[in-house]
Amino acid sequence: MPYIAEGLAPSARYKQMPAYSSRTRPNPALPLLILTFATVAAVLWLLPLFIPRSVLFPPGPNFEDILVYKGRFTLYHSAKFFTSRTFSAFAYPAGSGPIYEALYKTSDAVQTYCMFAGIAAGIAGIATYLCLSRARHTNLFFPLLVAASFPLVFLIQRANIEIVLWLVIAAGIVAYRRGQSILAAILFGLAATTKLYPIFMLGLFLGPAAKRSRQDLPAFVVGIATFVLGMIAAVSYAGPTFAIAARGFFSGVSQFQNHYVEVVSRVEIVFDHCLFSPVKYWAFTHHTSPAPYTHLYFLLAGTLALVLFVRARSLPFLNRVIFLTGAMVALPPVSFNYTLVHLYLPLLLAISAAAAPRAPASTLLALALLLFLMLPLASLWAISTVPTGLTQSVALLALMLLSAATPWPGNSRMDAR
Repeated sequence: MPYIAEGLAPSARYKQMPAYSSRTRPNPALPLLILTFATVAAVLWLLPLFIPRSVLFPPGPNFEDILVYKGRFTLYHSAKFFTSRTFSAFAYPAGSGPIYEALYKTSDAVQTYCMFAGIAAGIAGIATYLCLSRARHTNLFFPLLVAASFPLVFLIQRANIEIVLWLVIAAGIVAYRRGQSILAAILFGLAATTKLYPIFMLGLFLGPAAKRSRQDLPAFVVGIATFVLGMIAAVSYAGPTFAIAARGFFSGVSQFQNHYVEVVSRVEIVFDHCLFSPVKYWAFTHHTSPAPYTHLYFLLAGTLALVLFVRARSLPFLNRVIFLTGAMVALPPVSFNYTLVHLYLPLLLAISAAAAPRAPASTLLALALLLFLMLPLASLWAISTVPTGLTQSVALLALMLLSAATPWPGNSRMDAR
């Protein structure tokens, strides 16, 4: 994975920060920050061993997000796939269907998933080591794993196909950083056919005209076309007819969204970090439904995201990536902890920026927010009814605001034009 460590030199467009050599001491605040969060994470990881009421994962069996649809996919390609009440309703867009089908066609879907997850974790580990090696902090490898491992462990415990999106979106970000805009757009478009929110990543191609490459606008069009054509192909493949499948997938996604905004349980209060979380927490504590506020949420959240994006799109690559990935996991009306794996690559980029000897304080603050979002805060339920989802949603909003406010040193050839 040499490309993870490539291209992290400061941008010529923004104020230069001296590149550090073997004679230059890296930023001493970086190890202190990571070790602090590693210590806090270790305590939170161990809390359930000493307090029986402490939890780290939602109730239900391990690997539930794979097991829940196994029966339904015996009906795939038929109208009963959408209408049968025997199995749990399918809650994802059409592009996710072929992924589930491929897993269920193996001898053991859970085992196949775990093998794939192991490969993904290995790739993430190598990327992390290379990033720390460049920052000359390889001694922080294991503390960083402790500090940041919860979203990935949570994802594997649920066996959600988010792990596929994580790799595809991360590959798209790396491709964009290396100047391969068309490839990046295709990857983002394909990801959006599986779960809708990766469409936010096409915002990378909407920078100011003076800073766009010749590929950016064509890439944006390619990304939209990939999403539309991919969705049409996935709906057609699901069958039995395009109309039946289109209605079925739309109904399933709508029911899923409505379920999580009409009735709020303790699960959402603990594990849902979307920006709708404050409204959910208010509704939960007042024994009412947040549903009447959903449209207002979409209006306010969309306006906020648009206003911030107008500012963030003119900033360096690191700002834009952190803003867009933050928006991607914060703006949907429900977003559980495993979606925070999308912040792993921004976390590594922030570490690289913060490792510079005279890194701005804002890069360390961004890194602290990213590390905070990785903590296994769910175990705090052992102490009291801590609204950990709401706390994370506030941290995500702060991260988005920070990334839109202060330019950070560019670390891609897209900034160096």
